[in-house]
Formats: sequence, C-alpha cells, structure tokens
Amino acid sequence: MDHNQLLEKYHSSAISFVEEGKKISAQNLNLSKDGEWSAAFVIHHIADAEIQFGVRYANALAEENPTIVPFDEEKFPTGLQYDKRNVATSLQSLAASHAMNYEILKNASAADWERISTHPQRGPVTLLQLVTLSANHIEGHIDQLKNAAI
Repeated sequence: MDHNQLLEKYHSSAISFVEEGKKISAQNLNLSKDGEWSAAFVIHHIADAEIQFGVRYANALAEENPTIVPFDEEKFPTGLQYDKRNVATSLQSLAASHAMNYEILKNASAADWERISTHPQRGPVTLLQLVTLSANHIEGHIDQLKNAAI
C-alpha cells in the first residue's frame, strides 16, 4: 500500500471510529462484558493513542532518527483516570488531533514517508510503518467499540 492509500485508510478509520462512538447511548458507554474494556475506555484509549502517535509523527518528520517512547496501554486507564473522563471530550480530542495529524501527513513528501525512528522493541521504523500501525490500531478497535456497546 502506498502512502496515499495508507493515508486514506488512516483518515477513514478515524472518522468511522468517531461516528461509531457518537452512536453509543449514554447508558451503554460504561458497560463491559467478559472482562473487556467498556466503550468509554476504548474511546479514551484511541483518543490517547492518537496523541501518542501524533508525537511520533512530528518527531519522525522534524528530528533525525528519534527514539520512540512506548506507552503501556494497560497503565493508561488508571493513570489517566478513564473512569472519570468525559467521552464527548475524548471524541472531540480524537477528531481534532486526528485532523491535525492528517493535515501534517498529507503535506509530507515521498521522502518523508521513509524517515526512520527507532522503537525500543521493534527497532528502526519508517513513518509509513508508524502510520500503518496507527491505521490498523484504530481499525481494530472499531469492532471492539461496536461489540462493547451491545
């Protein structure tokens, strides 16, 4: 998949995620089944991940071979108090962060997509690989979001 196709997947996945999040009724947002995260937690997680990935994109574009700081998604719900956060705010944050990241990535040159960052576990990764991870991450959580709200 070339970077233009990937960018469209990244963008459409985020838009779909926000649309699905807005469909969930207030009474279903905090329901969880089988030990899975509630829809609210999934929404907060994707909003937080978009910010984390945005920092990775910015560093990849502006720095020479930056080191990626991983985040532990299991620590975020407690550390960032998902149980006290507002879902509408997280959806708005996701939409705004994504719009900014999308604009930045749309302006990236072909050479920029090959810029390298270093992940402590994965080793060298290109901007293309980072955006692929993010697009797949968002896409993977759309079904989880739908299933959490059933």
